[in-house]
Order: sequence, then structure tokens, then C-alpha cells
Amino acid sequence: MDRKVANTSDPPNHSSERSFLDHDGFFTNTFQKERLARGFLRVVLPGKLRDCLDLDGLTIAPPNLVNTVFKKRHVDKIYRVPIRGTEHHVDFFVILEHKSYNDFWTIFQLWVYVALVCQQEYQGVADAGSGHVPVGYRLPPVIAIILHHGESRFTGKTELSEVFLQLPGLEEYLPRLQAVLFDLSAMSDDDVPDDPDVPELKLVLMAMKIIFRKDAGTTIKAILEELGSVSADPLLQDIVCMVWYYFATSAKHMEHDFNVLYETINKIVEVEPMSTMIENAIARGRAEGIARGKAEGKAEGKAEGKAEGKAEGKAEMVLKALRKKFKQIPQEAEESILSMSDPIALESLLEHVFDSDTFDEFVTAL
Repeated sequence: MDRKVANTSDPPNHSSERSFLDHDGFFTNTFQKERLARGFLRVVLPGKLRDCLDLDGLTIAPPNLVNTVFKKRHVDKIYRVPIRGTEHHVDFFVILEHKSYNDFWTIFQLWVYVALVCQQEYQGVADAGSGHVPVGYRLPPVIAIILHHGESRFTGKTELSEVFLQLPGLEEYLPRLQAVLFDLSAMSDDDVPDDPDVPELKLVLMAMKIIFRKDAGTTIKAILEELGSVSADPLLQDIVCMVWYYFATSAKHMEHDFNVLYETINKIVEVEPMSTMIENAIARGRAEGIARGKAEGKAEGKAEGKAEGKAEGKAEMVLKALRKKFKQIPQEAEESILSMSDPIALESLLEHVFDSDTFDEFVTAL
């Protein structure tokens, strides 16, 4: 499959610190890539709107928004895009909110973000004009996009007015923020968009779409094999690494497919096998614990830090084994395991995972 790959300034990053990627981690790391962001907006934004924008000038805006009323807000992604042919010193903003589950209040959350972006830009103009904002100034246009993937379709509201109590004659006076819903769970595999200039786009979207499915391994393997002609692209290689870490961490039905998927990915870029990933996680936890102990400057602090790091690594191993065997873990059980500080007890717990036929049987050991 021949593809044209656009140049990109995004540097590859094969850091082992990302060896464990949950849904939010995978989204954050991939949609931080400007080339991928441009490709995504090209397939999501309405055509007439795209013609007004200089997507090649897209930049990633800082995700933290603050004002005197609301506490600090961390937005999933904010993109700043220049507007073509305008004399106004105003950019177009895209707020991209990622959801891997149904959240009824997403649209309300986005309303706050839109207001904060506008306030931030308004304040910038005021500060530049010694507190004065020209009468002719207009707030920046902002569009909100919900990117959803999950085991079922997104059923939350996408228009702000719909989350208000409805009263006769009030409809036209309610705020009407309308979000764009990009719901991977509602699409067929064939409808997932592709961009010949951004070969990693379909790979990322399909990875998010199928992560919950039983055919996840075989499906993503076929997509990876199609990318052979552009596999030397550094950005694509970085994305392929993240797909491996994401599937190793978050795929629900991959028990028999990990080895085959590892072999396919390793033909594109060198990645760690799962056993090494787990060992490295333990080693990192141990090293971080030792570093904390040294920082305290006390022998007992060093010993405690080392033990804590070792325990953290073993707790991650237990959780990993539980996810592979029982798919989903209740939040309270996960918190209980993470709170354990005895490496020996955690090692015993890991053995109990393999001996248990059901999760309820395992819980008796907690």
C-alpha cells in the first residue's frame, strides 16, 4: 500500500516510561503529535470551516486553564489554528475531549472549557491594551469535539441546552453550545477515516476502537502489515511503539495474541517483550524508591524507599496478571492492591492470581 508521508517536526520518543499506557495515556501521547492532529481535524471538521483555516499552522496550546472563579482545569487537548485571510489577531481553537466511557456531563464540562479559552484570550487583549479591550474585538471561534470509544455508543448529550431544566418559552434563551461527536464505537471498521498523508491516523483510531474486542490482536496486526511501505517513518514508529504498550496494558482479550502481535510490531520498530516490560517496571519502581530514600539522607529512608519501590513494581505485576485473567478489576480492589507495601505479601498474592479460577476466589486473599 503506497502512501505519501508528510514531513513532521514531531520527534520520536521510544521512552520506556510509557511502557504502560491506559486509555487516557494513549490518547494524550498520540494526539499530542501535530501531524496526527492535523489529519484528524481534516476528517472531522466541516468542509466549509476547513477552507477558512490554515491547518498547517496548527499548534498545541497549553492544556491548563485558570481563572479567579474556577479552579485550575486540565483540558485533554487544545489546538490553536490560524484563520486564513483575516485581519483580526484572533485564532481558531479546537477543544478535544477524550472519553472511553459514557459521561452525561461531558457537554457541561466542555462549556466551562470554552468559556475559559475565551476568557483567557480576552484577558490577553485587555493586558496588551492596558486593561482596555477595543469595541471591535471579537472573541475567538471555538469548536468542541468529543472523541469517544468504548464498549457501547456514547449516549450523553452533545448540545448544552439539553442539560438544563426545560420550561415553556425558555428554549431560545438557553446557551446552545453544540459539540461535534466523533464516536468510534458507533462506526463500522470500514468507516474509520484514513488520510494518505498521515498513515498513523487510522492506526491510532482503530487501536482505540478495537481495544475492547476479542479480535483486537488480529485486526490491529492486519493494519500494521498494511503500513510496511512507510514503516521507516520515525513518527509512525513512535506511534507503533505506543500501540504495543497500549495493547499490553489495556486490551481485554489478548491472552493468545500478544506473541504474534509482538512479532509483527518488532518488524517495524524494536519494542520490549511483555516479560521485559514488567521486569523494567519493577526495576524502575525500585530505583525510584532508592532515589527517594537517598534524598532523605537517612539509611532507614533509603531502605524504606527501596522496599516501597519494590512493592510498587510487584503491585503492578499483580494488577497486570489480574487484568489478563479476569478482564476488569473493581476500583476498590485495585486501590487495595496498590496500597500494599509488603513485597513478600504481594508476591504471594501474584501466585494466588494464577491459582484462582474466579475473581471472587482471589478476593479472599486480600
